Amino acid sequence: MENYKNNVEFIKNEFGKYFVKISHEDNILQGTKYAGSHTNCRSCLYTITKMLKPNYVLEIGSYHYDTSNAISKAMDENGYGKVDSFDIKIGGYDGVYVKSNSHRISENYWYPFHSKYDDWKYTNEIVYGDFKNMNNDEILEKNIEILNKVSGGNKYDIIFIDGDHGYTGVKMDFEIAKLFSHENTLIVVDDIWDIRLNDVRVFFDELDVIKYDFEDWNDKHIEDDIVQNIGIISLKNK
Repeated sequence: MENYKNNVEFIKNEFGKYFVKISHEDNILQGTKYAGSHTNCRSCLYTITKMLKPNYVLEIGSYHYDTSNAISKAMDENGYGKVDSFDIKIGGYDGVYVKSNSHRISENYWYPFHSKYDDWKYTNEIVYGDFKNMNNDEILEKNIEILNKVSGGNKYDIIFIDGDHGYTGVKMDFEIAKLFSHENTLIVVDDIWDIRLNDVRVFFDELDVIKYDFEDWNDKHIEDDIVQNIGIISLKNK
């Protein structure tokens, strides 16, 4: 990393030296140039964790803790680290609770934002159901308050955004990510190469930051079925 100006540049140039496919994923991309490719989110987060060796990781969108388990696996190999994982409902959107498999993972819940995506959150058993009577600015304040308590004042080295996939939701999650970042924090945005989640791609493309969407990697490795469905961001000055 010492030879690079930021973590995005480091990962863009050195990812291939570290990449390990740790598991098969059944999710299939649709509607983009990589339609038909499997996602490789767990392997990607595992690899990035091995590369950056973070002390603290924030995961927005726990679901069944698949990615946080992958991150914690890399942390075990690094010898240290903690993951603070957040969702809005026990068991994620399908309600099937799967406990995380590592002592490094802290399971937490906070408020969902209002957006056009994830309509199920208005009819399901959300942990903080009173969000329905709040606006997004009030929800933002609540989530910041919750995260301040959980983080203990720490800034995160990696922040993985995989929560609400509507434009408003991912934008609000990004606002939180900025508040809990330090100079070298890497922000990872999931699901930017699937047309069904195009709002995420639109938001990512609008950001005037140092960023990388793995397109050159994906073009080179599409036949190897190791397409990366994420974008990475550094908040350092361009």
